[in-house]
Amino acid sequence: MNEQKNLTGYPSIDKPWLKYYSEEAKTAPLPECSIFEYLWENNKDFPKDVAINYLGRKITYGELFKRIDQTAAAFAALGVRPKEIVTLALPSIPEALYCVYALNRIGAVANMIHPLAGKQEVINYMNEVESRVAVLFDGTYRLLEGDLSATGLKHAVIVSAGESLPFGLKQLYGLKNKPPKLADAVPLTWRSFIKGGGGTPVPSVKKDVDETAIISHTGGTTGEPKGVMCSNRSINALIYQIIRNFEYRRQETCLVVLPPFVNYSLVESIMAMLYIGFTVVLLPKYEPTMLCEYITKYKPYVIFSIPAYWEVLLTIENADSSDMSCLRYSIYGGESMSDETEIAINDMLRRFGARGKLLKGIGCTELMAAATSTYEGCNSIGSVGVPLVWVNCKIVEPDTTRELTYGQEGEICFAGPTLMLGYYRNEEATDAVIRIHADGERWLHTGDLGYIDEDGVLFVTGRIKRIIMTKGRDGQITKLFPDRIEKAIAAHPAVRCCCVIGVPDEQRINYPKAFIELNDGYAASDALSEEIRRFCGDRLPEYQIPEEIEFTPALPRTERGKIDYRALEKKEQ
Repeated sequence: MNEQKNLTGYPSIDKPWLKYYSEEAKTAPLPECSIFEYLWENNKDFPKDVAINYLGRKITYGELFKRIDQTAAAFAALGVRPKEIVTLALPSIPEALYCVYALNRIGAVANMIHPLAGKQEVINYMNEVESRVAVLFDGTYRLLEGDLSATGLKHAVIVSAGESLPFGLKQLYGLKNKPPKLADAVPLTWRSFIKGGGGTPVPSVKKDVDETAIISHTGGTTGEPKGVMCSNRSINALIYQIIRNFEYRRQETCLVVLPPFVNYSLVESIMAMLYIGFTVVLLPKYEPTMLCEYITKYKPYVIFSIPAYWEVLLTIENADSSDMSCLRYSIYGGESMSDETEIAINDMLRRFGARGKLLKGIGCTELMAAATSTYEGCNSIGSVGVPLVWVNCKIVEPDTTRELTYGQEGEICFAGPTLMLGYYRNEEATDAVIRIHADGERWLHTGDLGYIDEDGVLFVTGRIKRIIMTKGRDGQITKLFPDRIEKAIAAHPAVRCCCVIGVPDEQRINYPKAFIELNDGYAASDALSEEIRRFCGDRLPEYQIPEEIEFTPALPRTERGKIDYRALEKKEQ
């Protein structure tokens, strides 16, 4: 390429990836509005277009805006004010979107949490941000029933997955799923909540695009839950970038397979697709083995998913009869996929008539979601593509800010308008991952290792810290953080030291296994193993409790004296 002769040797200065973008994409101004205003401006003239398909219930953009206004009025009637943080613990149901946009409409903040994260974790999430109001999935309410007094909630709105179903399905859902008895004085049903907003004007609020719009939770690289403060500008900047090299027309369909408390799903597969006038298909509980059936029924143009969900294609019986000619974009993120698996899935997609190969990228909640993407003509096996048009990338020598040149392996860092404001009330954790470099920019140190080639393509080679993917009891894919589990186990008086690894498993993808050295005076036994598991149960979410414990006289060590978790992984394999 002609541009190579002018390269300085430093990717963050040369930005060779910009050749993949148009001049318009490179020079357009950032959206200067709220996330609600961004949605409104691009869809206000298309009230009859379908915005949401919820198990056959089709909700138009006109109805979507009406529901958002009703929900905004209901929040206002409860006294929700600008900058107030309201907790939302909801699955993929229309009410989740009404709430997110309604809170943004009145200048409040949506605190997005996993509805089945575990009782103490849900309570901690709400108390951390001092939520006075929360909207809870009925399953979450059952989890907390009798313990709402442990929170600062004055109002809890309870929503079921049946609220917006078509009439017939709603009746059937009601017969199979009895609503919880609202035993506490605090809760409201969704219907009474909306009715309570009748006659309340939606306040007109001047919004600062650089203030927090959403708080999303991540374990980062340490596993300790942290609230990521996402601004209107950062979210809209990602929405803008996601669609730059995306061919589309209004009223195509996006199948949403991940829950809305995950930024990857909320911002990319929901907000970005609604912005461009798509219909988003919401499924309150996604079943990976039904992927072919979903595609046949809903005919999606795009699916944003994760490797574990795409890999199911290789195991579905009679999948060869599937017609996927509707599918233009098949995208994955969240973790890596082996080259062999990617090639096998691409082959299946081709045989099923899909109109493109798997596309992928890398990102994190601290960057709203994606930071890079592959494109046609820039989608080599093993790469994660090029930085998005407004995102800058560099590779630095680990534990420094010194930039490395093309082909050199080091820590991957990103900068740009999608970078979070910081972790909620946690400056120390923020300063640990965001550093000011010599160029004066705020750079996120991701904890990932990789290199950039002279075409600007990024390759990830490993992680500085370990993160393991697993599946929780609710069937959702989530992350295991060995550091966090080890910290909980080490607090037990019997434990001298320990190491946690992920053991591959067909049902859970990986499950946590702990290897433990005991202190003098303690003997290995099944009873002690169960005691340690119960001990962990008071400190960790259910899915992070070790499924297996193995006592060992001595853990393997590296030459530098650190516990060699890779040796334990090899032993298990």
